[in-house]
Amino acid sequence: MLALFLVLWIPFQSPQAYPDSIQNLISKTDNDSLKAVLYYDLGKYFFGIDQDTAIYFAKNSIQLAEKLGLEKVKGNALNIKGVAQLIRSDYEDALKTHLEALQIRENLQDSTGLLESNLNIGNVYYRNGEMAKAAEMYQKALMYGVALKNLRGQSLIYNNLGNYHSDRWTKNGNQEDYDLALDYLQKSLKIKEELGDFRGSVKTLTQLAGLSQKSDREKAGSYLVRALSIADSNQDIESKISVLNELSNYYLQVKDFAQVKAYGLQAYRIAKDANSYFFISVAAEYLVEAAVGMNDYKSAYEYLKVKKEADDAIFNENRQKIREELLVQYETEKKELENDRLIQDQEFLDLSLRRRNELLIGSGLLLLVFGVLVWVQKRNNQKLKRAHDALEKAHNLAQAQTQQIQTQADKLNQANLGLTKANRFRDKIFSVISHDLRAPFSSLHSIIQLWDKKMLSEEELREVMPMIARDTHSLSQMLNNLLIWSREQMGAEEVQLSKFDLGEIVHESVELLKPQLVHKNLDFRHENGQGYEITTDRERLSFVVRNILMNAIKFTPEGGEVLVDYPSSNEIRIKDSGHGMSPEMLSKLFSDRVNSQKGTAGESGTGIGLMLSQEFAESIGAKILVESEEGVGATFRVVLKEEI
Repeated sequence: MLALFLVLWIPFQSPQAYPDSIQNLISKTDNDSLKAVLYYDLGKYFFGIDQDTAIYFAKNSIQLAEKLGLEKVKGNALNIKGVAQLIRSDYEDALKTHLEALQIRENLQDSTGLLESNLNIGNVYYRNGEMAKAAEMYQKALMYGVALKNLRGQSLIYNNLGNYHSDRWTKNGNQEDYDLALDYLQKSLKIKEELGDFRGSVKTLTQLAGLSQKSDREKAGSYLVRALSIADSNQDIESKISVLNELSNYYLQVKDFAQVKAYGLQAYRIAKDANSYFFISVAAEYLVEAAVGMNDYKSAYEYLKVKKEADDAIFNENRQKIREELLVQYETEKKELENDRLIQDQEFLDLSLRRRNELLIGSGLLLLVFGVLVWVQKRNNQKLKRAHDALEKAHNLAQAQTQQIQTQADKLNQANLGLTKANRFRDKIFSVISHDLRAPFSSLHSIIQLWDKKMLSEEELREVMPMIARDTHSLSQMLNNLLIWSREQMGAEEVQLSKFDLGEIVHESVELLKPQLVHKNLDFRHENGQGYEITTDRERLSFVVRNILMNAIKFTPEGGEVLVDYPSSNEIRIKDSGHGMSPEMLSKLFSDRVNSQKGTAGESGTGIGLMLSQEFAESIGAKILVESEEGVGATFRVVLKEEI
């Protein structure tokens, strides 16, 4: 089915200012009418980028417009809000909002606004599957577009009517729908070419190619080549990449993998130069299809990695975008609070001026009838004193409230610092889980697909099985660590104290890790730690010891040594003869900047074991001290809090 282009038609508008400049104007002006228009401009700027932010600013514009009786501004803001709701797939809310805008514009007899509202209501019906109602609204919008001689509006409506009949033809195969779709799209293309709307022309040519693919592939191809020529001559990078991807899809339908690869590579290189992760991902997907079709599985794997990296980058950009949007909202609310404070100050000043005028009038009257009005003066003085006392009391109360607000702000700031630290730690854990869970499962899925398609022999399967075993073992360790950590988190971080023997904790961990010791033929020595009793959280200390032992085994080569001894009754020391660590690695060992490293036998990891160990150690008042040199090995000391 051809996708419907949801287009907001906004005529006669000046070029958009940047949102920060507009917000700066809002904070400086006291003119509510201007604020209503500026909030509408912000909603118009954000509706295609971030629908929640667009709705937020549109609501502010609507509230001010209602207060001031600015019906046209209200209708425009409602239209922006409705389009944002439609893009967000809130069809019922979008329809209600657009119908409200339509009623306002009918009352105002705003022909341009009626064109816009009918078009957007048609878009809502179309997206909601009510095709007949959508076509009816498009025809109404077209009537206004023709009457106004609004060519741009006509081109948008012809485009949507072409999509409507194209979808009907795809569904029922009716030749009349095909002819109408072709006619409307060609009319739209003609107007766009007359207006010099090159980007719009490229999009319509792409739609015509999609319409013609089933009936006339040669003609469909010519539309795409023509679209590519227009995008190239106008240096429209985004449109060019889109058309190149459409050409890749065009040749993929007939399994001409050489052409798929050729156009896919062009799109990939341009997207890479433009640093567009979205288009890099799309182009890489076509290159994977081409490589698989040409039995070039090595290239297919490389492009799969490229696609994954691009998808990860898109995910990170979205998270950054959310942070920036929250900051915008915070700054806006802050400005509104400052404006409220200024209003209060102005009201206080007005009150002071009124009191001063009353005093002057009283003084004049005293000069005229001093003898008669002495008692009145005294009475006025008493009133003024009471007013002064009330003002002073209000001032003291305001000072106390200000101090209370400052105290609460300081507490919130401390809480925010703690939350920021906790969120940074959780972000590291989630990013590690996202990366280290996805990569092994993706590899396993690819191998199963290759085996299922009989593209992988039994010999090749046996070769990759050790790799799968290592990855699944690593995942098991990571999940075990995370389960322990999450259980402690859900326990509200309560430390469960008990008395036990240090040697017993180490012995339990060694028993669990004995298969790894035997597998790598390590010389493991455990000095007798019996008799060293300690009171602390047994599960958390066991987690710390087990993770340090796992690291010692992981980074000690086959035939190496691992030693556990007890320098004192509250200390466990674990030494290994592995390859050691550089000073740089030591400096960030327990931070969220360390990445997982492969072991001496190719063992994989996640990079979170020591981070969680450090958190657990701190929670029970213990310290983890590390000494290491490259090529010499490492020594980890777990120093527990001494009992009183």
